[in-house]
Order: sequence, then C-alpha cells, then structure tokens
Amino acid sequence: MTPEDISYQYKLNELRLDISHPNSQGINFIFVEGQSDIRLFRKLFDMEKCKVERIPGGNPKLEECVTTLVPIHSLILGIRDSDFIRLEGDSYDHESIFLTDFHDIEMTILNTEHGLNALISEYSSTPKSKHFELRDQIIESISLASCLKWLNYKEDLRLSFKPSFQNLISFVNFEVDIDQYVLWVLSKSPNARINDKDVLVEKVRELKQSNPDPFQLTNGHDLMNTFAKYFREEVGGNRKVSGEILESLLRVAYDLESFKETELYGNLKEWEIRNNSVVF
Repeated sequence: MTPEDISYQYKLNELRLDISHPNSQGINFIFVEGQSDIRLFRKLFDMEKCKVERIPGGNPKLEECVTTLVPIHSLILGIRDSDFIRLEGDSYDHESIFLTDFHDIEMTILNTEHGLNALISEYSSTPKSKHFELRDQIIESISLASCLKWLNYKEDLRLSFKPSFQNLISFVNFEVDIDQYVLWVLSKSPNARINDKDVLVEKVRELKQSNPDPFQLTNGHDLMNTFAKYFREEVGGNRKVSGEILESLLRVAYDLESFKETELYGNLKEWEIRNNSVVF
C-alpha cells in the first residue's frame, strides 16, 4: 500500500495502536500534511525523540486527528500550511497545531537567502545579487492566478484548480493570461458558484490591487512549477527539471539554523517547554 492509498480512518487506527505501545512513551508524534513535509521535518527534528507522520485528507483531517489523539497521548502536535489564514488576518488558536510563517513551507524556505541561492544557482548563471529580483519577478508572474485561488477561499466558489496554469505564462511580460486561465478553471468546475468569466476576472484584479503579501498569497507548489518552466525555457537548462525536483532541492538546502529564524520554530520550542519534552 502506497502512502497515497492510505485512508484517514486507516491512519487513525494505526496511530492509536502506535501511541499505545510501551515503546511510544515519551515520544513526540508530529503530524503533517504531505509526504514531502515528512522528508523535511525528519531532517530538522530529533528522530530519537520524534515520529513524523502524514495525515491523509488535508488540513481538516490533520486538525481532527490531533484533536482526537491528544487526550490519549499528550505529546502530539500538528504543523499545517497557513494557506490564506494570515493573509485574511484570521486568528488561529490551537495549542497543539502550528502554522507555517508564510503560505507554506516552500514559501518559508524561499524567504531565506540560503534557500533561494541554492535553487537559482543550480539551474541558472544569474548573479547572486539578482536572485531576489528574479524570485520576486517569478512570484509576480503568477500573482493573478494566486489571487484566483485566494478569491475561491474567500468566497467558497467551489472552483477546481486541477488544470495547471504554467502553459499560460509568458516570460516576456511575466504574467499569466488570466482570462484564459479563468475559462480553463471554469471548464473543470461544474459546481462553481460564479460561472461568469468577466465577473471572476474583475474580482481577481480587485484583489490584486489590494497589494497582498506575496509570500502569504503564493502557493509554493505553483511557484516551484513556474520556476521549473522558467529554467527549462528561458535559461535553457535541464529540460527534465520539474517542480517536484526543485522542491526536493529546497528541502536538501534548508537546515536547522535557517529554521531557527522562523516563528514556527519559536512556537515549537514553547510547546517543548510546556510539555517538558524534546523535539529538536
């Protein structure tokens, strides 16, 4: 059975058995959303004292799992993407679940000079002095597409984002053809609550004018796929480079010293103290 085949209920039952085993006494269970998160946090945490587990079903199930199991085993915490929570200014108060500093962990890593330099230097001869400028330009190139996802979150529009927008990006003007992208999304969204392309595009442009924090707005997976296309087409590098490969590179480049600069690290250290435990 692959990780993708495991259901939430199967995982919950598995964890109940695991945490009740005598060998799990004093062990911290850290629940995350994705398989890639496991690979990153296993590197950052003390794996003599921790187990990092993926919870199927996204953020709602991760939160449900933590809430269900904490009364049984107090040394359980969850780490989830902040997504649009910080951008909306929403409060998030859960003593055992902590948010990434930015939209997700990829955006958190790309906010560091070390992570950014590792990414760009691998596939481009762009001088380091220009790395931040290039990063911001790539982020800006997908900002309208990112705003469409934010709009979907704000208004619960039930849009499907399975189609990728990378084929609609022009690196001449660094912009997604938002009209074509909205039409594409609508064609895959039979339950959409707004079906008028022009209305959606206008709403997206209004959100863009509000000047949202790009690191809270942008989905890291989208950005990595966009960087991959840029490296393939504009730099003329490895034609096989993909967003998945770039995410792996970021995880390898990121280290505990960089993680210590985040709010997330500080929150986890406070959790350690409250629970008289060791995570790092």
